Amino acid sequence: MPARRFRCNAGVIFLCLLWYLLSASGNVLNKLILQEFPFPLTLATSSIVTTSISSIPLGKRVAAADRRRQTVLSFQKFFTMIIPLALGKLVAVSMSFLCLYKVPVSYAHTVKAMMPLFSVICARLIVGEKQTTMVYLSLLPIVTGVVIASCSEMSFNFVGLISALCSTFSYALINSYVKKVMRDTGLHHVYLLGRIAQTTCLLIFPIWIFHDVLNFAKVDLKLSWVTLSGGVLLSGFLNFAQNVCTFSLISRLSVLSYAVANVTKRITVISVSLLTLKNPVTFINVCGMLTAVFGVLGYTQANSIAQRRKSLPYVYDVAAARPLVSVDSWPSDANLALQVPPSTRELLINQVRPAAAFLNESSCRH
Repeated sequence: MPARRFRCNAGVIFLCLLWYLLSASGNVLNKLILQEFPFPLTLATSSIVTTSISSIPLGKRVAAADRRRQTVLSFQKFFTMIIPLALGKLVAVSMSFLCLYKVPVSYAHTVKAMMPLFSVICARLIVGEKQTTMVYLSLLPIVTGVVIASCSEMSFNFVGLISALCSTFSYALINSYVKKVMRDTGLHHVYLLGRIAQTTCLLIFPIWIFHDVLNFAKVDLKLSWVTLSGGVLLSGFLNFAQNVCTFSLISRLSVLSYAVANVTKRITVISVSLLTLKNPVTFINVCGMLTAVFGVLGYTQANSIAQRRKSLPYVYDVAAARPLVSVDSWPSDANLALQVPPSTRELLINQVRPAAAFLNESSCRH
């Protein structure tokens, strides 16, 4: 057992380190490409196409392994569910690379830390989920950190800020709507994400042709087209590999442990980008980044506590004349009976006793 646990922990540590390496390398590579090749939509297309192609064998494997799940959608559901999600993914990915083109990697990841704020808003509007006061208060450090980082950012760009906010909001909107679609259709999440990626690929391809491909000749490149093509393909592969590590860690870690790993990854990406790309920062700017990033960890802790309280069973404590109270164990018949006052309990017993006697007499006859 200890050896097995050691192998499991070693595997998680290896996945985390690989996740950090892929994420930091991908972000730095994307920024270097965009500095020489000002076409963020091309990198977005590469990312979506890679995910779309990779999702085909995964979708077939899921369909073969779990035949109980629905894998066919009517045209109406496809048009009202998949198309909006694909449009949202198109906006999210495109705005993400536009943000990376306009602002430094460190600042882009700081703004993306506002995902919990948009997730709470979208969950309230789409799914109807309400949060506790503690969860709402935990959002304050995130917003404060982003405001401080924005005010002290030496390479601030308004278009970059708006694109980062649009990308983050789009991802939060997608996550909330995906929950609703899965609940209404019963689709497997892997199959659903594959269909979204493939539909997004069809939507972004004509836009990429008219917006980027027709303007390639107008740019004086310092890199060869072979080197540039290799970098774009490598960017798509790193993005796909990073997503694989993300889903693997989500399946192995608890919500809080994954949040800690995600915060560590964001700090790693920010630190590596500052060391390699050498964009200028101030002490106040760094404080704002750390406040926003660690604020995500506080939000996750508050949300985890709120979810645990919701998942606890409830019993009605009549003797104490209190409303529903949480207990740590599932309520049994004996536990529920103990919550009833003696007079009420005696009345219930007198009502049940004749039926019990009748059943006992019937069983004796047979």
